[in-house]
Amino acid sequence: MRRSVYLRVLGVSLGILGLSVPASLAAATAAKKPGSATPTCPSFSSSSFHHSTRITNPYFPLTAGDLYTYNGNLKKEPEVDSMYVTHNTPTIDGIPVVEVRDRVSLSGTLTEDTLDWYAQDDQGNVWYMGEFTTELPSGDHSGSWTAGVDGAEPGFIMEATPQVGDNYCQENAPGLAEDAAQVVSLTASRTVPFGGFSGNVLQTKEYSLIEPHSEYKYYAPGVGMLEAIALNGGSEDIQLSTIQHNQ
Repeated sequence: MRRSVYLRVLGVSLGILGLSVPASLAAATAAKKPGSATPTCPSFSSSSFHHSTRITNPYFPLTAGDLYTYNGNLKKEPEVDSMYVTHNTPTIDGIPVVEVRDRVSLSGTLTEDTLDWYAQDDQGNVWYMGEFTTELPSGDHSGSWTAGVDGAEPGFIMEATPQVGDNYCQENAPGLAEDAAQVVSLTASRTVPFGGFSGNVLQTKEYSLIEPHSEYKYYAPGVGMLEAIALNGGSEDIQLSTIQHNQ
């Protein structure tokens, strides 16, 4: 999952603070966050994934061979984040998943190389199934987790039908990775190097249940994530520059 490099260096996940629970998650179990509103963690069942690697959610489409390049800055240091949708489909927690390789460079030096895993259920929700992250040059794998291993459970990286106020778990690996997201707007506007989008952008605020940092993310239908802006603790802003197909 794309998160602040500053926080990843600290071994921390990003997320957002939310207030309400969407009806689509009424049967789910609630995550615990003492002293604040709690997001709702969706209930995972492998029987709900008949075409799990066909990820067509308009806000989070993944096609094998596509390469997304983001440019920006982290504390005035040039940052490049490349996310490549591989052709690999490993099985995690009983279902095939799409593997995305996410590589981050600061001032031209590779600082992180991560494999993220996603799957789409029959309703169109995209699930975050885990990640294997390598911090460089240390080779540290802190923050890595896999759904179905050591009590870790997957969550939604993108809902099928987002509604303003929805507040849901994105990943639920207790004590390691506990991220959540709240839908802020369905009608935001955003201009990035890739292009301009007016009145149809999904804005989320994402946060960690175990750390105080947060960020805004913006998604355009048919494109995916346009921009990620750290709200505190990182001074980071990356924007979509290019999408290259069939790489």
